[in-house]
Amino acid sequence: MNSDFRLPPSATLSLLCSLLLTSGCSKEQQETAPTLAEIPLAVQVAPVSSHTFRRTVTVQGTLESVRSAIVSARVDGPLTTVDVDLGDVVEAGKTRLFQVDSVSLSNRVVISREAVATAKAQVAVREAQLAEAEAVAKKAATDADRYERLHTEGRVSDNEYENAMLQRETAAAQLAVAKASLDLARQQVSQNEASLAIDERSLSDATLYAPISGIVNERSHEPGEQISNGTAVIAINGTKELKALAFLPAQYYAEVIPGKTMVTLSVNGKPLPPVPIAAKSPAIDTTLRTFEIKALLKGSDVAVPGAMADFRIILEERSGIGVPDDAVLKRAAGTVVFTTEAKDGSAKLVPVNTGLKSDGYTEILSGLSADASVIVKGQTQLYDGRVVKIQPANDETSGK
Repeated sequence: MNSDFRLPPSATLSLLCSLLLTSGCSKEQQETAPTLAEIPLAVQVAPVSSHTFRRTVTVQGTLESVRSAIVSARVDGPLTTVDVDLGDVVEAGKTRLFQVDSVSLSNRVVISREAVATAKAQVAVREAQLAEAEAVAKKAATDADRYERLHTEGRVSDNEYENAMLQRETAAAQLAVAKASLDLARQQVSQNEASLAIDERSLSDATLYAPISGIVNERSHEPGEQISNGTAVIAINGTKELKALAFLPAQYYAEVIPGKTMVTLSVNGKPLPPVPIAAKSPAIDTTLRTFEIKALLKGSDVAVPGAMADFRIILEERSGIGVPDDAVLKRAAGTVVFTTEAKDGSAKLVPVNTGLKSDGYTEILSGLSADASVIVKGQTQLYDGRVVKIQPANDETSGK
């Protein structure tokens, strides 16, 4: 085969003509094809809607018992029993916590009771002696009066008169002694009764009951240990009422108003009912530049003493209209949204003034009416006048 094969001039001319014709057709097709701006962009829209907007600050804090108690021994001695353990639920005045050996205390009560009985018997004796002394004194006084009259009449001797006077004075002295002895006996009864009350109280204090209802969160000693008066044995946390404590930056101090500012607590991701802040520190910590807040709430299976909690403090709250956060864009014109209100089916860029953000919505202060709709998908590819095609919210091709 000849490798120097060439087309005849007439064939070459025909091929060139064909190429020129083909090129001409492509240019004509390109001139009639739509531009990118003329192709509708699939978008999704959402209506402007009413919402409650909140400005909040979130911090972490802890839950503590409003009431707690550390139960200590009130008498010296070895622990006989410890009746509760860590985590046990106790009831005020009913649940026995622990007992100190009470044998010696019981013996002291018996002895004190016998001493009271003896002292009361002495009182009875002194009362009888007083009655006798009163009778003798009365007889001596009567005799002395008679002898005094007879002596005045000269019917008795001076010696008889003087003896009668002496007997009256002696009987009066014995009466005074009898009264004093009775008073002393009665005082002894009072002293013995006071000692008995102390011993009975000590015996009672040997057995300790829960002073508040709650949960045992500490057990410090075991049976057999020697303890002294004042030694802590059991700690109890109340569970009915809790206080939630947290610290906020100083900049929010003036905005937190006790009794009015609300806080929503969340423990382990589980929200609790909103409660008002009950109190705040009277001053700001000058080192940390923070202040403490306190809220009160009821205990539950979630809200227990010692738990960590997320605090969402509501500093400001108001109602208004808003749009989904995704609809709000930053452009050269400022903060804008796109609507589809144009009659030609194009997107319209609308500058807006925004306010608070809450729960995925941005508050619109001005720029939109309450019955408007905004583009929420495909909006990042838009410009003012771009042709759009609204797709249903469940259309997965929207925005592409």
